Amino acid sequence: MSLTADSKVVEIKGVGESLATKFSRLNITTVRDLLFHVPIKYQDSSHLLSIEDFLLKGEGTFLAEIVDVKTFRTRTGKTITTVKVKDDTKKINLTYFNQPYLSKVLIKNETYLFDGKVTIKGSKRDIYNPKYELFKGEKEKQTNLGKLAPIYPETEGLTSNMIRKILKTVKEDIPKILSDPLAKYTNISLQEAITKIHFPKDTNDILQARERLAFDEMLKIAIKIETEILERSTQKTLPIKTDTKILNKFIKSLPYKLTNDQNKAMEIILEEINREVPMNRLLNGDVGSGKTVVAASAVLNTIKNGFSCVLLAPTTVLAKQHYDTFKDLFKGFHIPIELCISSQQDISDANNKLIIATHSILYDKQLPSDLNLVIIDEQHRFGVEQRKYFLKKLPHTPHHLTMTATPIPRSLTEIFFGNLDVSEIREKPSNRRGIKSFYTPFTKRDDCFNWVAKKIKESQFKEQAFVIYPLIEETDISVAKTVLTSFEELKKKYFKDISITYLHGRMKDTEKTKILNDFKKKKYNVLVSTSVIEVGIDIPDATIMVIENAERFGLAQLHQLRGRVGRSDLQSYCYTIPGIEVEKDSKAEERLKYFSKHSSGFDVAEYDLQSRGPGEVYGIAQSGIPLFKVASIHDLDTLKKARNVAKRLLKSDNHIENILQNIFR
Repeated sequence: MSLTADSKVVEIKGVGESLATKFSRLNITTVRDLLFHVPIKYQDSSHLLSIEDFLLKGEGTFLAEIVDVKTFRTRTGKTITTVKVKDDTKKINLTYFNQPYLSKVLIKNETYLFDGKVTIKGSKRDIYNPKYELFKGEKEKQTNLGKLAPIYPETEGLTSNMIRKILKTVKEDIPKILSDPLAKYTNISLQEAITKIHFPKDTNDILQARERLAFDEMLKIAIKIETEILERSTQKTLPIKTDTKILNKFIKSLPYKLTNDQNKAMEIILEEINREVPMNRLLNGDVGSGKTVVAASAVLNTIKNGFSCVLLAPTTVLAKQHYDTFKDLFKGFHIPIELCISSQQDISDANNKLIIATHSILYDKQLPSDLNLVIIDEQHRFGVEQRKYFLKKLPHTPHHLTMTATPIPRSLTEIFFGNLDVSEIREKPSNRRGIKSFYTPFTKRDDCFNWVAKKIKESQFKEQAFVIYPLIEETDISVAKTVLTSFEELKKKYFKDISITYLHGRMKDTEKTKILNDFKKKKYNVLVSTSVIEVGIDIPDATIMVIENAERFGLAQLHQLRGRVGRSDLQSYCYTIPGIEVEKDSKAEERLKYFSKHSSGFDVAEYDLQSRGPGEVYGIAQSGIPLFKVASIHDLDTLKKARNVAKRLLKSDNHIENILQNIFR
């Protein structure tokens, strides 16, 4: 029986139930899964050395004939096998420990490939436990040595050598096993790409294969993006006319002048909500760039046109913050605002209003029939399914604005939010002073906190400080400073005569709200907290941010925390203090020093993305957004090509599901 892509791996020659179980731990259950299990890197042993050159170089792969094999046992019970080998340049001895079976495996007078390193002790040179493989006459026939050997993700009992061996048994059948619905759109076929990725003759084969497989991965994203855009283009909504008079009045009521970025974003949003096709826009802004004011202008215009709006926030704290902010922004404009922050709280029957809510509104809530603008704040914190469920409950398609204060690099925006039109706000309002940031070595920790105490006193207790820690309480597995233990230390050692309190995520919402309100009213000058204050907390007189064990945070998160200060015309400061275990000139120190020198959230996010990857920076791995095996998130050219092909496929009414089933994934 011939193999198909859907055949179980146990049907492959040489794969029994035990090996199939091991493959399943790598999520490999079918032949297709095995073929799509691509290498993470390659070991290059294709350049063969003479024994003489091998000794001079100190490492590498050489070809030699076995002269003799001897095994003996030491007094301690260990076995040592010595293998004498030769070529035209030299004779040497190879030493293997506790591998007595080699006396039967390695055959005299046969030629083998050996790969290893030279160990030098004084004038003596030894080669211990080199890898070996019988030479089959041609590099192409070798399995592990003398070629570019793929290194795969492995599991216990299943090595790269074993995976290569199993793959070799199906190599000739790859053209029959796989189909390629995209052959006319690519330079090489899927069958050829899979063959080359597993059995490359040279690095050019690898590059060609990766290019094709990267395209397939991007195409999956592109089809999703273009499908959503196509669906949106067929949807109809109610246009919201621009009320120039009320908007001018609103802008004049602001205590500061809008930036060019704010004006541009506002203009685009107002133009798009005045169309019959629903807006679907992402407002991607830096911390403190004034996204809320832009959103407020759209809300005001919508309500004055006789429609309702919903603003969805990820936390109760942030929802309450928005409620207070919008109440203040809309003074004198007579805008009804309702707060829905728990499953028990009902929404009134009234129309023509703003509802500020948490995710609780997604469940068993009767939404106003005139709802025509949905705003989602901190977009990355909401799951895709939550948003879809929310929109399904509406009688018509509303305009949709999503916002994030976590600057997203262009590559991630294009790949993961390509179905949204994007506005970026990079400029800060003119009334905001820049935040001075400092990397503070652990040895300067005392100086830092003494300065904070002095600064608060010099301001006559008008200015306030945040002190942030990554943990709530001490654990046995971490040496990181914690909120609860550090609060006591800070209170006794540095802030004896300064009011201080603490906050963390395990507290009840009512407790958190009270503490934040008290802090805002200056009942406390120092707030010791976890990153629970990362988003949406607006305390104008908080001018100092100290982050301990800062190396435990991503730079994007550090930037969010830094954004909790610098929200007035007062000079603000941010100090990042590493843990005592962080070494000088380490990568951790390098990251924190970069952070202290760059104030742009977009620059920081790009650097963090390059150094750590999207999964760690944005929690993408936990949000259902796929990561790539081969493609690079920075390869926007391939994404552009994939989106063009996706448009053609959707236009020609191809069987998209069949295409997705039969491309690399």
